[in-house]
Amino acid sequence: MKVYLENKVLLLLWFLLLAGFDIEASTYNYSASIECQISPSAPQYEGGLVANPKFDDGLEGWKVFGKGKIEERTSKTGNKFIVAYNRTQSNDSFSQHIYLEEGLLHTFSAWVQISEGSDTVIAAFKTWHNETKIVGSVIAQFGCWSMLKGGLSVNLTMPAELYFT
Repeated sequence: MKVYLENKVLLLLWFLLLAGFDIEASTYNYSASIECQISPSAPQYEGGLVANPKFDDGLEGWKVFGKGKIEERTSKTGNKFIVAYNRTQSNDSFSQHIYLEEGLLHTFSAWVQISEGSDTVIAAFKTWHNETKIVGSVIAQFGCWSMLKGGLSVNLTMPAELYFT
């Protein structure tokens, strides 16, 4: 049973990343952190397909997914990140439109944190024909950053919406 995060704030660090690349031509980065970190590591894939992954242009390219509100914040160490708050459903968060290409492996990594306790955070794509494809998940915790990493390939080139739940 999925627990709704009514009072929890979903945080995503300044380097939300998504990269699409040809499996034969590029090297996959197999590294992943399984420990919650006070400060997140450097970004993988240099931002990939995500527009404004470091939030250098505020929330440009990002929008509310579901209900609730979003805003940009800056950590004490200077890292910019996006926050979803006033959530009533687990998928009330933020999203960005991405174009998925057939024949490519689209890899994904992000650093996530929640405002209290611990809970599962899932990254997913909603495709143009309303199908949901889960990309990855992690148990996020309060007070430290957890790496969410995954990927997918598609059998059809299509627009999709990246979102979190």
